[in-house]
Amino acid sequence: MTAPTEGQTAFVKFSESSGFLCRAFILMRLSIILAEMEIMELRNEKRPGGTIDSWCGKCKMILAHTIEALVGDKPVRVHCNTCQSQHSYKPNAPGVISRPKRHDENGGSIRHIPKRGNAYRILMDAKESASAKIYSPKEKYQPGDVLEHSTFGRGVAMALKDETKIEVLFESGSKTLIHGR
Repeated sequence: MTAPTEGQTAFVKFSESSGFLCRAFILMRLSIILAEMEIMELRNEKRPGGTIDSWCGKCKMILAHTIEALVGDKPVRVHCNTCQSQHSYKPNAPGVISRPKRHDENGGSIRHIPKRGNAYRILMDAKESASAKIYSPKEKYQPGDVLEHSTFGRGVAMALKDETKIEVLFESGSKTLIHGR
């Protein structure tokens, strides 16, 4: 192996100093990126002026929105950063319900989440369908009575709300009906 020439020695010295400059540049750039991320986090806080993803009914998409009003720590009024329309905060598209995942006692997730119609089916299986009363606002009903309604179909009286109202579970969901008038 031969000794480095004068030009090669100068290149090695330049490379060593430029390596230092490269590391310094990388550290400086990294600190700028971290500062920008910190600013973005501040902008994305749940506070008026912060950004949050919300359903925009005009754009028909979930997009970035600017928070205009909070109640407690929950956004209630936002405006779309794309079309500038102002509306209430909607975290999901219409018809999509975001529910927290349920877990069993071991921390594993429970796969089966009962649907609304299951409670209705269980109650209807337990009741005698032949004993359904035709619904009339003039009649009085008790929890457990099976009713036949002209619009909602067959349902089970669940609870008395007051002297003139009763909650009835139909296959389509719970309805409050009048009774005893």
